[in-house]
Amino acid sequence: MRFFTITRSRRATTGALALATGAVLALGLSACAPAGSADPELKSGDHEASIVDWRQSMDDCMLKAGFDLAQTSADGSPSESIDTSQWDMAAFDKAYASCTAEVGEAPVDDSVPSEDELFESQLIFAKCMRELGYDYPDPVKGSGGMGQAFGPETNGDDVDTCTEKANQAVESK
Repeated sequence: MRFFTITRSRRATTGALALATGAVLALGLSACAPAGSADPELKSGDHEASIVDWRQSMDDCMLKAGFDLAQTSADGSPSESIDTSQWDMAAFDKAYASCTAEVGEAPVDDSVPSEDELFESQLIFAKCMRELGYDYPDPVKGSGGMGQAFGPETNGDDVDTCTEKANQAVESK
């Protein structure tokens, strides 16, 4: 999947790189937020195995309900996208709720930062960007992302520097 189009000018390429870096930061920070309660039977370090097991159980349950979430490509590899255009989405939502009740919520990795830690790292990132001379607002708590696009005038090294500061703050907790 392409997040940005490469252009011929260095300025546009730098801006696109900064935009992509910011998007990855925002998505990365928001994607790490816990989505539900952790399975009490999970042991530390077993998250990858438990998420695979949960995913298989959820896929099996949804398949029984008539929704194939584990579609494969012609070569047998997992499909990168699922065509939902033929699905009754109200029925899908009902089946998903039923399967979630049966299988449980997806396991949460206890090593991922909390929402408060993520918000704190977003504040650190925003402050760092301002210290480097950018007009960069503080994030809005609960918004799920940074909410700020980077223009062509943004230096990718500055974004990297501030990303590193924000990451260090979360990792040191």
